[in-house]
Amino acid sequence: MVTVPLAVTQTAPSLQPSASVDAWNKATSAPLRWDVGHARASQDATIVHATTDGKYLYIRFDAQQHEPLMAAQHSDDTVAGGSNINGGIAWTDDAVWVDLWPTGPAGFQYQFESNPNGAHNEASTENTAFAPAWESRGATTSGGYVVTMAIPLRVIHGAHKGTWRVQFVRYVRSTGELDVWSFDQSQTNPDDPARAGRLDVPLVAKPPLPGPRVGMYALGEIASQSIGGSTSRVGSDFSIPVTQTAAVFGTLHPDYSNVEIDQQSISPTVYQRVYSEVRPFFTQAAPYYNNFNCDVCNGFRTILYTPAIPTPSQGYAFEGKQGAFGLAGYDAIGDGRNDSAEALNYTSDDNHWNAALQHVAADVPGVVDVANEAGVSWFNGKYLSAYANYATDRGTNVLDASQGDWLDAGGGFVNQKYALFGSYRYVGDYFNPVDGFDSHPGIRGYGLYGARVWTFAPSDFLSSIGISGFMDRYQGATAPGIAQSDNQVLVDFLTKGTVDLQLYSGSDYWRFGTELTPISQNAGFSLTYHSGMQNNLNNFPTHGSSATPTSIQWYTGNYGIGGRLDTWFRNSTIRVGNRGALTLTLDDTAQYFHVGSANIQWFEEIAYAYQLSANSSFAIGVRRVIGYPPQPNGGGNCEGSCSNISIAYHLRLRRAEIYAAYGNPNTLITVPQAIFKLIFYAGGEKGT
Repeated sequence: MVTVPLAVTQTAPSLQPSASVDAWNKATSAPLRWDVGHARASQDATIVHATTDGKYLYIRFDAQQHEPLMAAQHSDDTVAGGSNINGGIAWTDDAVWVDLWPTGPAGFQYQFESNPNGAHNEASTENTAFAPAWESRGATTSGGYVVTMAIPLRVIHGAHKGTWRVQFVRYVRSTGELDVWSFDQSQTNPDDPARAGRLDVPLVAKPPLPGPRVGMYALGEIASQSIGGSTSRVGSDFSIPVTQTAAVFGTLHPDYSNVEIDQQSISPTVYQRVYSEVRPFFTQAAPYYNNFNCDVCNGFRTILYTPAIPTPSQGYAFEGKQGAFGLAGYDAIGDGRNDSAEALNYTSDDNHWNAALQHVAADVPGVVDVANEAGVSWFNGKYLSAYANYATDRGTNVLDASQGDWLDAGGGFVNQKYALFGSYRYVGDYFNPVDGFDSHPGIRGYGLYGARVWTFAPSDFLSSIGISGFMDRYQGATAPGIAQSDNQVLVDFLTKGTVDLQLYSGSDYWRFGTELTPISQNAGFSLTYHSGMQNNLNNFPTHGSSATPTSIQWYTGNYGIGGRLDTWFRNSTIRVGNRGALTLTLDDTAQYFHVGSANIQWFEEIAYAYQLSANSSFAIGVRRVIGYPPQPNGGGNCEGSCSNISIAYHLRLRRAEIYAAYGNPNTLITVPQAIFKLIFYAGGEKGT
């Protein structure tokens, strides 16, 4: 682990990327020497310079690159959630970023990222909506690019004079290279706080407490009488710090008119569909909840699933970290119901041990439900991990308390080339919390997963070849016989030209009543051009994001009694000019039976997005679903024909946001409404 002092400057260094690096010669320097993505020395040189005046952290990245630069993002804040999402790097461009843990690995993490254009994103475990104003600039050079940053220390809770954990990272999109400053050679995650370096910060000029934040909104809606007619409303949310790392927050007459996330799909599944939470009151403290590990899950299960909670009329909450512990709780008051949750988390300073306790209660008309969960996980810092979770559900709907429990335990081994995980779980027949989510109650059994990846030299045609296998076997919790059985074998070929070919084979069975029914979609192929280039064996073969992917996928298998299901997914995103992107989607499902008519459904979509400037963007989408979904529970909720058009414009200012939108992309059929929304932030900045 590297330890260095952070240089102090009396005057801010030039943020012009074209300025000579000599202006930074008194700054602390940090070379990025190790590629954690391939477990080898970095192929191109990167030097980081850092300094502070007590108010800002100034950073400059000088990156050499022999691969062609990729930089499609021009507007800020187009990627939310940080660098690592769903097992792959989220950035679609070449990028550099800095990770900050001012109070240590157990405290808040802050991440500030920029591509070679200077377009930036940010994320924090303090708040999933973290989006303060900060400055980044970028420019290409004859042999690479330069990025400069000015990060205000006032937006970092827990900023203090003393030792911080810090990591500098550089990502090469075309090769998947992930270069870091502080490392050990067994490291696979660039953002691992246990491997982060120590930066001695000599000066922080900021008040004892962060400033309180009040977000006030005014919304005007012109809508058809069929959906309630035109209206207007005002409301607010607030956050009041009580320490450097803790705050109370709440919402009054909340605005949940979010129209920017499209979660519609006809992807076949027998599981209840899982949707992402977008409501600010629930997203603010989301990192504190559901901190439980799960290996070889093949299904989603939690005692807290906030999309199941209707919009409250008001809500009050607390969140905070102190040392190795994190604590959060909320009370959401709705129409005739009350929903509440509390969580307590622990993370050891070396990041080897994590533990969590969680309590969730729902009081709705005719039903009272209380769920509790405890879990512990261990990681040896290199390859081995293990975990165990236990939960209970008690209340009106739990008719037999002995069948209201859930036990889940497992562990495994992973490095850059191998992975092997196993788990055992028991889920009672009545374990199904009102404010939670259980994809399949009433099972007990095991799951196994393994993967192996072979990588090739930089001059070879292939980047990697991988193979993975998955299987599970679940008996009924009380009823005898198999309740669920899944198998899959996958072979993956990833080329240096960003072409990825995946071949699948396998089967799935699920018992409905007394009948073990095939629900297989495990045979087929996937071909992607402009694929991501990482190999994450925890979630193989996820290769990460791409700005302009083109993919064709085909899956087939027995589905339903006497039926077979063929599914095609076709998708392409094309750059239109320097700032525009056109996305075309054409999917279809076809379920054929030995007797009777087929269920055939088509999904058609065209979308255009344009990055007007660093702080504004425009998007339009047109979608149509035609036909009838597979059975059982195979597609979306549309039967017949469902069409939707939605338009959105967003302008982000330092203290305000403006939204103008027509329709709602989350609905199957066009919502005849036009919305204008103004949000003003007083005190602290957005998400702080």
